[in-house]
Amino acid sequence: MNPEKSLPRRSLLLGAGALGGSALALSACTESPTGTPATTAAGPSVPAGTAVRVGKLSEVKVGGTATGQFNGKTVVIFRSDDKTVLAYDATCTHAGCPVAPAGQDFECPCHGSSFKGSDGSVIQGPARAPLAKLKAAIDGEWITVTA
Repeated sequence: MNPEKSLPRRSLLLGAGALGGSALALSACTESPTGTPATTAAGPSVPAGTAVRVGKLSEVKVGGTATGQFNGKTVVIFRSDDKTVLAYDATCTHAGCPVAPAGQDFECPCHGSSFKGSDGSVIQGPARAPLAKLKAAIDGEWITVTA
């Protein structure tokens, strides 16, 4: 084998590896954030009308935010008072990256959009549309989201 002909193939493989790394980095935009309270995850699919536990109420203070898992997706939660919780799909409406809790609001680490925890509306773009609202409730010590 001629070493001169091996070099382009190696370069091609290294380039493909670099592209694969980029694809992996881009796919990270769809993965769920970690490090915030959420203790229970639903399976990949639950029947319509089923309430799924997405986190413990005690882990989200009034005026605070958290994340949870529902139907295989990440959700963000806002607790407005002792008796009310709100939940939204954590997918940023700008480019699909996962938003994360930030005090009383949610922020997208990819492009800087921020959303109000109290209603999911856009505080700062580039996102223009609000987060998709989900049906959330308090069930004893649990926060639930209904399919």
